[in-house]
Amino acid sequence: MSQIGNASSPPTTRTSKRAIIACKACNLRKVRCTVTLSGPPCANCSVSGVTYQLVSDNPSATEPSPSENRSSIAPRRKQRVVHVSINDNQPNDPSPPQTSPSENRSSIAPRRKQRVVHISINDNQPNDPSPPQTDSGELAGDNGGNVCQVPTALADGRLESGSQSPEACRSIGERGLPTSAIFGSRRPSNSSYAAEDSSAYAEALEGRSGREDGCVPFYPGDQRGPAFVMDICEPRRSSKDNHFLVPMPSITSLLPEDINYLSTKGAFTLPPRHIREALIRCYFHYVNPFSPILDANDFLLDYEKGRISLLLLWSMFIAAASFIDHSMLTEDFYPSRTALKRAMYQRAKALYDADYEKDKITLIQSVFLMGHWYTSTDDRAGPWHWTGIAIGLSHTVGLHQLSHSSRPSWRRLWWSLYCREVWLSLGLGRPMRIALEDSDTAPLSTCDSDVLSPELIGEVSQKYMPGEQSHLFEMWLDQVRLTVALGNVLVKSYKSKGVKQSRADIERCELEIRSSHRTCPRSNNQSRVLASHIHQFKLYFEAAIIVLYRPYILDPPREVSAANQGQWRKLACQKTRTAASNASGAVNSMMAEDLIGLCHTITVIALIPLMQIHLFESTSLTPMAREMGKHNLALCMLAMDELRKSYLSANAAYKLFEAAINKIENAPVQGDQRHS
Repeated sequence: MSQIGNASSPPTTRTSKRAIIACKACNLRKVRCTVTLSGPPCANCSVSGVTYQLVSDNPSATEPSPSENRSSIAPRRKQRVVHVSINDNQPNDPSPPQTSPSENRSSIAPRRKQRVVHISINDNQPNDPSPPQTDSGELAGDNGGNVCQVPTALADGRLESGSQSPEACRSIGERGLPTSAIFGSRRPSNSSYAAEDSSAYAEALEGRSGREDGCVPFYPGDQRGPAFVMDICEPRRSSKDNHFLVPMPSITSLLPEDINYLSTKGAFTLPPRHIREALIRCYFHYVNPFSPILDANDFLLDYEKGRISLLLLWSMFIAAASFIDHSMLTEDFYPSRTALKRAMYQRAKALYDADYEKDKITLIQSVFLMGHWYTSTDDRAGPWHWTGIAIGLSHTVGLHQLSHSSRPSWRRLWWSLYCREVWLSLGLGRPMRIALEDSDTAPLSTCDSDVLSPELIGEVSQKYMPGEQSHLFEMWLDQVRLTVALGNVLVKSYKSKGVKQSRADIERCELEIRSSHRTCPRSNNQSRVLASHIHQFKLYFEAAIIVLYRPYILDPPREVSAANQGQWRKLACQKTRTAASNASGAVNSMMAEDLIGLCHTITVIALIPLMQIHLFESTSLTPMAREMGKHNLALCMLAMDELRKSYLSANAAYKLFEAAINKIENAPVQGDQRHS
């Protein structure tokens, strides 16, 4: 077990007995083999992609007797392997998949019973009724098998699963994962196994090996909880960073009925290759710059090698579907982007409900992206729900207590969560669930951006990544600073209980907001991606100014005398009116440059404050102010109407303001209902 982010402390040396069982590659390299923890292949073989071969100092280790199975710490369990052979050129075979009895045993005893779905997809050859052969090296993927494993060359072809009806396949309209895909997951089969996963606290205290092979992050909490025991035992430890790596708990895979359910839901049926590549490109162009939660280098390397989490992939598709070209939808029978997002959300949710993904960082990334799906106004399983789950999981792994030496992608994930929480709190009018006073995660800098490896620079980078990555990341850093300032405004000015802000407090908040707005890069040859981000940031900035002064249009701040209240209201109205006009200018520029379709989901939320001000101005006694309010509101309604093609939340906002406009226009005119 190692402590994360403590590079300055010397490694702890511990003597241990040589493992009886190890793979050939680890034995030659003289490194720790995790085969007794995770089953074959070990983590090193999985990462290196080498063929797994067993080496044992005990000839009887590979074939323990039944009595040894009962008494051994790591008893040998049977492995059930379900093989489904799928061919695009043959009709569906309704017969159940066949299981080879000879494949029900593995070459080494894993600690848990494991069931793995092996889906073989061949576009060019006839269907072979015999199950494909698999060696032991194919039975485990990264992090216990929760990966989608495909070759580097992704083939095309319409997927027709034998477990689905032809009607279901037509409604899905997708092609399958090429050549060979292995889907494994983990689930305790009984409560007794759960007890073996309760040693993480002890592992963290004992501080075993400093290696990361076969380990997962673990956060025991701060000094309010069990972490105080570590301070008692090691009062002079050099770091109070309670982030550790502990051995990955022993695991089992999905039950057969869960596998059948996921197959029926289409969770193992990916879109065609050109759709996949378009979605990944849209993700890194339009989603990742606003929420850089992934390590682009690791993701692209894993994707090109065919090793990626299915849950994460579907979740990425949900967020990226808002930006895919409409021509691709008609080719695959999706009437709209919303229909495409709904289909992908159903698959991601099925995997989540089945407890498919066990890596918590991947799980946090996935549920964060699932929050880009808006269901209805009751929000039972919408953005607020999924963001709340991501926040809860992030606390369990300690993302809120990360030092500068921690992984940049983890800190980007935490600050992306915070930004989304602030804007959701604003858009839904609900209290924030993240308090920065309880967070000690280090701020970000330009050094924390993604750095692509040399093997990705070139064709792969041009295929998926935007050109102005450095400018986009700097703009995101400005957005984080802006959102932190906005979060302070929500905490101080929109509390049910608390002291009302003074004028000096409001001026300090405005200064904090304005300090985040730097000169945005502008050039004649800038890309549409960068241009859309510049306009959206201006919109967010002006929306934050409106949110700051909006409460004081009718209610003056603390310490303002009665004689000066009228003057203060005029100042608040002027501030909000100017900000709303500037924001409408950014919206007008996006419409003129045909960039509305590239707007992020936060843009829907940011439009609402300025539309509220325009609606308020449309009731003014001053004719010019009233007509300008109506004009700008109509402009924003036009933009919101365009966003309805991609976001259900935009549809809800459009209907709200449409009803408000009709109510104001049809209401009898009374002098006391208008303002000056």
